[in-house]
Amino acid sequence: MTPDEGLTRRDFLKKSAVAAAALTMGTTAVARAEEAAAPLHCGIIGTGSQGRQLMRQILRLPDVKIAAVCDIYPPNLEEGLKLATEAKAYKDYRRLLARDDLKAVIVATPLDRHAYMSIDGLHAGKWVFCEKAMARTIDLAKAMARAVRETGCHMQIGHQRRYSPMYQHAYKMVKDGMLGTITHVRAQWNRNGSWRRSLPDEKYEQLLNWRLYWEHSGGLMTELGSHQMDAVNWFLDARPLAVTGMAGLDYWKDGREVWDNVQCIFEYPGNDKVDKVRVTYQSICTNAFDDCAEQFMGDKGTLIMTSNGAEDSGRLIREAGSEEVEWSQFAHKQKLGDKDAIVLDAQATVHKTASQKEGEALTAQEHADDYFLELQQFFKDVRAGTKPVCDVQVGLESDVTVLVANEAMRTGRRIEYTPDMFRA
Repeated sequence: MTPDEGLTRRDFLKKSAVAAAALTMGTTAVARAEEAAAPLHCGIIGTGSQGRQLMRQILRLPDVKIAAVCDIYPPNLEEGLKLATEAKAYKDYRRLLARDDLKAVIVATPLDRHAYMSIDGLHAGKWVFCEKAMARTIDLAKAMARAVRETGCHMQIGHQRRYSPMYQHAYKMVKDGMLGTITHVRAQWNRNGSWRRSLPDEKYEQLLNWRLYWEHSGGLMTELGSHQMDAVNWFLDARPLAVTGMAGLDYWKDGREVWDNVQCIFEYPGNDKVDKVRVTYQSICTNAFDDCAEQFMGDKGTLIMTSNGAEDSGRLIREAGSEEVEWSQFAHKQKLGDKDAIVLDAQATVHKTASQKEGEALTAQEHADDYFLELQQFFKDVRAGTKPVCDVQVGLESDVTVLVANEAMRTGRRIEYTPDMFRA
């Protein structure tokens, strides 16, 4: 067999591209072409359930290679190596960051470690993808944002709704005035379960069940609410003015510390028609009815968005007496109680006409899992040197939104947000 007989078609094309570049460009340009053709090496810090979920998506990217994995819990590290069979394993994340061949790192550890690992990654010259929520405290989130400024590397926060074609489609509908003036928002993430993981040994309680302890977690608001309040900030193009709320540890008597139910009311800036936009948020662990959804309510209609992380859906319900939109006659509808709900289709244009019944289709890739889409874009940004859509400022605003809400529920006070809270 000659050296090239075992090449895949992709390898052959990459080699051909580099060879062609060598004929027409100088040495520096050839080196750049070789770098662009070579797989981008990344490392994964945290190979638990969420880390492995992200790994499965990265493995679908032909131009990215997982070259290093790290976890302090041996069973997680072994599972990570089963996915990335050629990766080198580490128990100390700092040794992983010391590798010069790694261009990017994924931080998918418990919340209390996000800031330290991300900041170290940035100062090691890596681009960082950090899972949400950004950090356990506002000060740590601000330190992460400052590290981005200081190093010139970028960080993307894992709010995958920002990369969802369905949510992007819905956002455009809101901006096009389909709901009129938004006056209220309701959001919830309801579950029926303990959120507790089984243990091989009691010594691993806080390591594996970290979400249940305030030392490591921000509870329901950071783990679930941060996703949805980020969507609220995005769709309203605003940051909250004040929040009040109530919470309790009322059902799960198993030694946990974090609340098993939270209810908040946020106040957002109004406009020329409404003094303030009120946003209610609920997350409970004893009943899964209504599951996960954001409901944007305007004087012309209501938009209901639902997401399970892999597949999003949306429904639009027009208010009685609102003017008919010309494309609604072509839209797919379903009954929602006694009302007709227009089912959102991210493949279709917002404004269909009689001569444009089919709309403009998105590419098949844009209908992939949202986790895949956010990671695909992250690595595109790493290669191109472009700022992520969900950057540290977006992550900071989401983090501040939910962390202040936790403080309001903890103290029983109405707390006003101040502009300096959102500045790093």
